[in-house]
Amino acid sequence: MGGRRLVRIGWALFAACAIVGCGGGSGQSPGNVNAFSCSIGVQRQAIHDIMLEWYFFNDELEQQQKYAGLDPATFATPDDLLAFLRYRPEQFDRGFSFITTTLADSQFFGEGQFVGFGFGSKFVDSPLNADLRLTQVFPGSSAASVGFARGHRIVMIDGRTIAEIGQAEGVGAVLSAGGDGFTRTFLMRDLLGGDFEVAVTKALVTIDPIPSTAVFDVAGAKVGYVDFRTFISTANAELDLAFAQFESQHVSALIVDLRYNGGGLVSTAEQLANLIGGIIAVDQVLSETLFNSAKSAFDSIVRFRDDLPGSLSLLRQVVFITTGSSASASELVINALLPHTVVTLVGSDTFGKPVGQSGFPYCNDELLFRPVTFETVNALREGQYFDGLGVTCAATDELQFALGDREEASLAAALGFIETGMCASIALQSKPSAPAARHQDLLREPGAPAAQRLLGAY
Repeated sequence: MGGRRLVRIGWALFAACAIVGCGGGSGQSPGNVNAFSCSIGVQRQAIHDIMLEWYFFNDELEQQQKYAGLDPATFATPDDLLAFLRYRPEQFDRGFSFITTTLADSQFFGEGQFVGFGFGSKFVDSPLNADLRLTQVFPGSSAASVGFARGHRIVMIDGRTIAEIGQAEGVGAVLSAGGDGFTRTFLMRDLLGGDFEVAVTKALVTIDPIPSTAVFDVAGAKVGYVDFRTFISTANAELDLAFAQFESQHVSALIVDLRYNGGGLVSTAEQLANLIGGIIAVDQVLSETLFNSAKSAFDSIVRFRDDLPGSLSLLRQVVFITTGSSASASELVINALLPHTVVTLVGSDTFGKPVGQSGFPYCNDELLFRPVTFETVNALREGQYFDGLGVTCAATDELQFALGDREEASLAAALGFIETGMCASIALQSKPSAPAARHQDLLREPGAPAAQRLLGAY
């Protein structure tokens, strides 16, 4: 159940400007709740009142029983209250409802920026979680400036091994600690086995939402490839440009790489869906957004449009490369296209987030609460994919190759499927590779910052 535009909702007015579909939550707990202009008591009451009115799962008897006789004052913090109110957090609201600051929210979704070292990472030895590899490095970041690259292994941080950190506070806690100007020392191992030690300082990172595109010749046909990193507003113009180039080169098949894309703005998801399927499915249902029964007046239908200059006119099939980190807005696009064109998934099953959040500013607009308020379904009213969307062809995420390299296992499998209609064996694929993740990557914890939750980035 994905969503309809990034929606900010005032206390007395539902203003359609801030709906998100984010993988596993996308916010940042404000930390010191005493640092804001309203009291903890006011913050707790705001969370209670918004949940009671807007929470998507309020139609469930189990959820209604939680509210009966509930006194918000019995919880030490707003986050403690929210943790109690999440509906079946192991199955449905898996940290999707979250509290953040208005500044952090607008910085990420509106400006495409976050404060960090500038890399994404994954364990490749689950469940031991001692072998931590870089999945992506953001150009212009501190990590990029010291030579970090995809596939490099983080051996130690500040003199401690990854295993030692994992047994203590956890790698996520170590990497997310500190703000702008905070420095840690990393012992790294490159792809040739050489070690190097370097200090890396957190700074403002600007996200390139589309790091690479390409057009491949496959059996006489043109196949477009786009590595789409995240659904943020700065992606809109880049999407238009990329697809205009695909259309000018007459691509008839498309590969969309969403392997680390945890979601984001639903308006951007709708744009991507229209660029892919707008001409094929014009005026047909793209998605239907459904709120709880008390808010059904806000239910809506979005239809495909064919008026985007880059909409593909010759498209015959689309292949999505996915992993357990592909979530929400990524899944919305896939689910929306399934009834209308030939869709194939390569890699591993997606995260499973068919619901989205609306934004409620409170505490003098300093804080923003994003509870799950809606689900989305496609033209066949299919949704509820909390266990993820299954792949047609299994493939590994080969970290020793750059994304967009046709020798990389997942891209090679996608190209092979387009050429032959068959799935390639993964038995001979090389290492290191990242295993499939159940629901979300182990570093992405509830309440983490948007970059961490949506990109696995620090």
